[in-house]
Amino acid sequence: MKSFLKGLLKIAIAVGLVWFVVNQIETTDRLEVPAATAKVPAEFILGNFEGDWRSQDWVFTTVDGGIFKPPLTHGWVLHPGFFTAVRSLTLGWYLIGVTLWTLLLFAAAFRWQLLLRAAAVPVGYRQALKLSFVGYFFNNVMLGSTGGDLVRAVMVTRGLERNRWRAALSVIVDRLIGLFALITIAAVVLGVFWYMERISSVRGLRQLTILVFSLLLIAIGGASIYLSRRARAAFGVNWLVAHLPAQTVIQKLDDAITVYRDHKRSVLAAIAISWPLQISGILSFWAIGQALGAGLSLGENFVIFPIVQTVSALPLAPAGWGVGESLFGWFFESFGSSFTLGVAVSVIFRLTTQVGFGLIGGLTWVASKERRARVSLTGEKQ
Repeated sequence: MKSFLKGLLKIAIAVGLVWFVVNQIETTDRLEVPAATAKVPAEFILGNFEGDWRSQDWVFTTVDGGIFKPPLTHGWVLHPGFFTAVRSLTLGWYLIGVTLWTLLLFAAAFRWQLLLRAAAVPVGYRQALKLSFVGYFFNNVMLGSTGGDLVRAVMVTRGLERNRWRAALSVIVDRLIGLFALITIAAVVLGVFWYMERISSVRGLRQLTILVFSLLLIAIGGASIYLSRRARAAFGVNWLVAHLPAQTVIQKLDDAITVYRDHKRSVLAAIAISWPLQISGILSFWAIGQALGAGLSLGENFVIFPIVQTVSALPLAPAGWGVGESLFGWFFESFGSSFTLGVAVSVIFRLTTQVGFGLIGGLTWVASKERRARVSLTGEKQ
């Protein structure tokens, strides 16, 4: 009953977020008339764009039949509605985004294989890639944008007689290393923003910077203490682990994680791979934003994407839908674009990278020997 209510609450949160996003989206095109003074709010003229609103070859027809054409006087701002933004997608930029995300997926499978090898789990690159794609498929139907990791963890243990816990926990270590790389990238860019005194020009950015640096310090400090033999003894970690309930499970979990302190090269290699891998993901998102005319700089995307992806990984809504759209919309608006464009970029990005590549993973799952043998995710034959 408790788990049912918990699931119901998460669904309610997801529905609430989606309702909020839908109500924030502008479906009608608008022209913003510059305010006469700072105290007078800007006015908006509703209508429809014909042609590419990002070029100098468009016509704006107002709801009462008025016509506007470029060039406009200084201060006027074009606000395309959601469907206009999606309709004007530039194919070249979009394909660049898809290509960059494809490179990320192949690099991510190689990183996971490195961690599996360090944990003495004999999994080849092709198998790691296949299971990764299957995980992408299940990301679309489970809570959070990383729900497929559970499926990946279960499937990688198939047929293993030894180190099953290590194999399963390698998925979590792989995910944590990826998130660590994302946060460090965001921290570096936010540090540059702070140095350039741009931190006060965007609402909430100062507080966000403090939060990001705090999380980074906690992550580095916590991992250092947990993995260091001397630190574990000094801070009483060994005593705590030995006195926790369910000792059999706890000891297996502890062994599966601490095995990596004896394979520092593999961990450092995984971290080194993660930075260009995550940069490729950010560039992919930025390219799709360019395809839709989002108008944000590359540096701004290096702040926005890591934060939103990290929060979207939390199991709050199926596939993270609603969470990411709300945050992307808010960030885009805060950085001078619009909530509607933020949602449009998020939706196209997710449909491409999450649903599109997830469908490839679904086909991989259907054709897999595990599926043909009708093996359930609990490890028992049906």
